[in-house]
Amino acid sequence: MDQQSRGDGPAANGAHLSETSESVKTNWERTLQDIEAMAADREENGFTTCTITAGSTAPVPPAEGADDEFGLTFIVSKADGETFESHYDSAEFTETAVYQRTQEGHVYVVVEQLDMDAEVVVFLAGTFRMRDATDLVRAATDREEMHTRVKAIDHTEYGAFTHDDVSAFFPEPAAYYAYDRQP
Repeated sequence: MDQQSRGDGPAANGAHLSETSESVKTNWERTLQDIEAMAADREENGFTTCTITAGSTAPVPPAEGADDEFGLTFIVSKADGETFESHYDSAEFTETAVYQRTQEGHVYVVVEQLDMDAEVVVFLAGTFRMRDATDLVRAATDREEMHTRVKAIDHTEYGAFTHDDVSAFFPEPAAYYAYDRQP
């Protein structure tokens, strides 16, 4: 079961990946097209939608001794954060779907949070490097729990979700662990 909660933890510093290579840019553009198409499909079926595109997405492993400040952190503008927050506060999100593709060590992800009763959907789009996520993958897999957070660069947290299906985010953990062996 998924849960949502507010938090005041620090924002993570994610890498800005859109300048890495032409294929990274192309895949990011495809992700943005996908999120818009998914939102349009939901809207055609009567849902209210909110699409949030992160300026940066950081895979955050737990800090030593910390229990819950880990997961994917989507860093957004204040305006996007406030838009997200208005949808977040208006619904009880109980379902999650995760769509992703990987290429050249990058993950392009769309997280869909759904409230089927209220017919509200929030889509979060982001991208991150697999090499930066190995500790998160290990922690989430070990704990059988995953979190997503939406934050501003100034550490303001607009909302957080807890997910019990880690495999939706990391279907092949070994692909991430391979980066542990690289210099």
